[in-house]
Amino acid sequence: MLRSLVRSVRVVLLLLAAVVDCWVRRPRVGAEGAARIHVWCRRIVEAFDVECVVEGELPVNGAVVSNHLSYLDILLYGAARPFVMVAKSEVRGWPLLGWLTAQCGTVYVTRGGEPSTYPDVNAAMAEAYRSGLPVLFFPEGTTTDGAGVLPFRRGLFHSVLNNHVPLRMAALRYWLDEENEGATIGEDVCWWGDALLGPHLFRLLGLRGLRARICFGDEVVERADRFVLSEGARAVVEEMYEGLGAGVAVQRAREAELVEAL
Repeated sequence: MLRSLVRSVRVVLLLLAAVVDCWVRRPRVGAEGAARIHVWCRRIVEAFDVECVVEGELPVNGAVVSNHLSYLDILLYGAARPFVMVAKSEVRGWPLLGWLTAQCGTVYVTRGGEPSTYPDVNAAMAEAYRSGLPVLFFPEGTTTDGAGVLPFRRGLFHSVLNNHVPLRMAALRYWLDEENEGATIGEDVCWWGDALLGPHLFRLLGLRGLRARICFGDEVVERADRFVLSEGARAVVEEMYEGLGAGVAVQRAREAELVEAL
């Protein structure tokens, strides 16, 4: 409880400081704003006390797609490097976070939007690609409990093809130390279903030894149409995600052997 309270205060103070910083400096929305938010994401991730390892070559432009497990994903990717993010439209109205995400040039998408919304979304995505930063989106369309990778929604893959940008894969996975009695990745780290943000965040901030791995993969080259592109992308992300799980198991076995040796 005390750990959750202390970390909650730190996170809120950092969010307020980020808002003040961006308000005073007034970075231009887009690449300049994303660079400022990148700095603050690193500080906020540190306040969460998450140990994150990044593997693979960082993307420099184009589009990047990843599996999606939690609101924490956005902070970790933002801490890895500046991105233009794609988020659900509800995020724009979140206190503090909504304003901060807007400074990065975030593209807000309405879930299940009507065809009439497509031109505006495509135009916003095209502008995001012109920023010179990689554009990150989560084509599962929702967060999951980490049991697997959901089918990818194809809508945003239109923008990848229409703008002739490279598409890179990424995968993210979490794990916990055993000292968190009763806590699980699926319920206490992943944020999905009808879980309320406030109580979930408070539990998350109380965890010990939370770790994450982000792996950036290669470019998908088979892109005849959005169906082929989305299916190929999902297959690669799923393979990468499973690979991260296997890597965690091997690392735990090595750590156990080291403890026994000592």
